[in-house]
Amino acid sequence: MILKRALNNNVVLAEDERGEEVIATGRGIAFNLKPGDSIAAEKIAKLFVVKTGDVVSKLTELLQHVRVECVEAADETIRYAKTRLSGSMSEYIYPALIDHISFAVQRDKQGQQIENRMLWEIKRFYREEFAVGLHALKIVEEKTGIAFDENEAGFIAMHFVNARMDQKGVNLSQKTTRAIKDVLDLVKYHFRVEIDEESWNYNRFITHLKFFFQRLFAGEPTSRDYIDLFEELTGKFPQEYACVQKIAVYVRKRFGQELGRDEMIYLMLHISRLVNRTEE
Repeated sequence: MILKRALNNNVVLAEDERGEEVIATGRGIAFNLKPGDSIAAEKIAKLFVVKTGDVVSKLTELLQHVRVECVEAADETIRYAKTRLSGSMSEYIYPALIDHISFAVQRDKQGQQIENRMLWEIKRFYREEFAVGLHALKIVEEKTGIAFDENEAGFIAMHFVNARMDQKGVNLSQKTTRAIKDVLDLVKYHFRVEIDEESWNYNRFITHLKFFFQRLFAGEPTSRDYIDLFEELTGKFPQEYACVQKIAVYVRKRFGQELGRDEMIYLMLHISRLVNRTEE
């Protein structure tokens, strides 16, 4: 492997045996080397071989400024996640997670703590990703000496939620965004209302839809049996139930899946709060 440019003492831009540009990291990897020199294989701790141009650019810029321990922690976490989570991942997970861990370490040194307000939902709806987040905390503590709590595990989990791809290589977050828009349009047309997009109920509804569709696209089960509660709510909220039936038809036709009773219950409750607040 040939050195093209040293980004810092621990990160280099290099050319591999096939003439492809790669980013290599390792403690002291660039020490006493100049462009054109060979890089000893034993000095290389991690190779980033990425095909997406702007990911290469982001990594090149990012790795010049972050601590090598943060890079190592992110890389080990991603390798663990690939053994735990199904499907493929976007290459953007590399710069995203490296940057996140580096920033979290900086915040900790400054005594800044951030509460993850979606932690309950993340733990409930994204159990596999949250398990990866918890494992990441152990890796980060081992590499940096800093112990984070569950709030940080939740933030890390969401990076993997956003990075996961479906079987056709489509980013799940892109599909989710389109599906959420379609459901919002169904609600607006059914009730003939304009929704207050600044309201708390709107944000909660969007969050619920995001979690629901990303679980759906990842092939995770959503259905349980709540017959008594389901029947009670369909009688109490007939218009909301009618709207949810339309959503169920959309999900069936668009994605070939059925809504379970539990999901219908959550949707009825969210839509009731959303529409009633909007009408008021």
